[in-house]
Formats: sequence, structure tokens, C-alpha cells
Amino acid sequence: MADYQEKRLIPPVLDRLLDQNRDADFRQSHHIVRCIRESIRRDMENLFNTRYCVVSPPAEYENLDDSVLNYGLPDLSTINMTTFDNRNDFCRKMEKTILKFESRIKTVKVKTDTVLDNENPTIHFRVEATLNVNPLQELIIFESMLNPVNQTVDVSEIL
Repeated sequence: MADYQEKRLIPPVLDRLLDQNRDADFRQSHHIVRCIRESIRRDMENLFNTRYCVVSPPAEYENLDDSVLNYGLPDLSTINMTTFDNRNDFCRKMEKTILKFESRIKTVKVKTDTVLDNENPTIHFRVEATLNVNPLQELIIFESMLNPVNQTVDVSEIL
């Protein structure tokens, strides 16, 4: 008969390596969940602020499409974000990118505002995802703001 082992959450590797909270007790599950959620927010912000190479690899290197060579989003200066259809298409690209490079996310839906504010050029995206870190599975929601002037994306979690 196999011994029963309690499934435990483990802090993300980067957080354990950086060890910024030496005094924190990583054995407390609520603290680990908070660390995991923050690491996903940080990693999504890095993903959204990285631009991939626009040149596709030769067809015989089919696995390169899913490699870190294509990590990130397309160059935002090449996308006209003034129309809802273009922003909606960009949302689908964001979803594919998240699912490809963020293994802790099981499902994702990205939405944008139907109308832009003429006074504020910032474009808002709402990312609703299912966090899937065994044994934890819960909804996580991020507000992402794209600054079209400097093409940076800020990501914050909606609690």
C-alpha cells in the first residue's frame, strides 16, 4: 500500500532563487498562492513587453515556432489599434501567446474595450485565466494597459 503524501504548493523557482522574502514562511499555503499569482503577473508583463522576431524560420525547422525564438508579442508599432476589430484580433494573439508560453495557465480569455477614450490613448485589456498549479485551480484576472506611445504594457491583478 502506497504512503499517502499531501500535495503541497511550492513557490515558483525564480522566487526561491531570488529569495527576496527571507523572513517569509514559504510553508504557509496562502503565502505560496500569493507568490504564484505574483510570479504569473510578473511573467505575463515580461511576455507582453517582449517582441518576437518577425522573420519566420525555414519550414524544415517546424519546432522553432514554439520555441523561445518566438517568445513575446508582435511589434506593436505594426498594428493599428484604433479599430475594435484590430484590437480584438490582437486579443486572440495574446491568448495564443499566453497559452504557448505560460504553462501554469489552463484557459484564457482576453477582452478589450469596444470604444477608445479620445482623451486617454492607453488601451486596456482584461485577461481572465484559469490558474492550474496542482493542486490549485482558480480564476485569476489581470488588467493590462498598453501605452501606445512607448509601447509598454503594465499588468496588474484584479483582486
